[in-house]
Amino acid sequence: MVTSPNPDHAPALSVVLPVLNEARDIGRLLGEIMEQTTPAGGFEVLVVDGGSTDDTRDIVADFCNRLPNCRLLDNPRKRSGAGRNVGIRAARGKYILFLDGHCALPRSDYFVRTVELFDSTKAACLCRPQPLNRLTEGEWAKAISAARHSLLGHNPASDIYGGWPAFTDPSSAGAAYLRTCIESLGGYDERFDACEDVEFNCRVAAADLPAYRHPDLTVQYRPRSTPGELFSQMIRYGRGRARLMAKHPEVIPWPLIPLAVFPLIVLVVLAISGVEAAGWVAAIPMACWILMAGGESMRLAGFTAGAARIALAFLLIHLGLALGFWRGLLEFRRFRSAVSGHAPTGE
Repeated sequence: MVTSPNPDHAPALSVVLPVLNEARDIGRLLGEIMEQTTPAGGFEVLVVDGGSTDDTRDIVADFCNRLPNCRLLDNPRKRSGAGRNVGIRAARGKYILFLDGHCALPRSDYFVRTVELFDSTKAACLCRPQPLNRLTEGEWAKAISAARHSLLGHNPASDIYGGWPAFTDPSSAGAAYLRTCIESLGGYDERFDACEDVEFNCRVAAADLPAYRHPDLTVQYRPRSTPGELFSQMIRYGRGRARLMAKHPEVIPWPLIPLAVFPLIVLVVLAISGVEAAGWVAAIPMACWILMAGGESMRLAGFTAGAARIALAFLLIHLGLALGFWRGLLEFRRFRSAVSGHAPTGE
């Protein structure tokens, strides 16, 4: 259970939650935080709100009245990267753990394990699986979760959905850090409104700082619950990947390249050889995609309506990523510069 911290003693762990309109989940998550076993050295909770228009702030304020080590902070710039930097500047802990408002902690010793793993591995960054298979409410959420967990729905090289204990590349799943690690790298680039965590983790990897992955740090996330929400999310992700490649040219999102290049090839063939040739060029890859997506959907859900929903989710994932990637390429020059802002420092 949470105990009152000594105001003169910095906690071992600062938990930073950048939120915006998370009334659906934030109360449950803060309740799970209240039930956490206190790690050696204690912990604090910093909820950084980007201007919520629902009941998020009221829910958090109520918890702050009951949790002496919980604070509600403002994020005028709204985006998650800016919210993370606000939390970093206010944090007092040796270790900083980031959580989102729409996730769940599956174990009551999560904070204890976080501190233990930092101490035992001497890692600068801890990485975690972030599956989407617990907070699924409704048929579309189940279909989207199934699609996102499939190899057709995410980068197979990512640690995001699992992995055994090991030192690893932090790019896909880094989520907790030594405070000194964050400060030395200058905090988060606030120009990113997606992939801000991946961009920061790329800098962790480039600095050759040790990162460790452990399944005990698994956090369950809520998947998008409608096709429109999924499509918007994938456009943001695709745009973020293009921005990431602009800033870090060595980080090429190879799984995205075929999706992005395919329509360009069709347009070139159309301009050179006409409609009939372009139609053949388009038809063959599309037929292959239909066979793969349809076969995978039926493998996951059989001959059911759920399979049709999963197939549509695959389409929205791939189309959204491709459109977002092309949109992000239009901003290529702006994201070639270094990190915006200054390194955050503790108060």
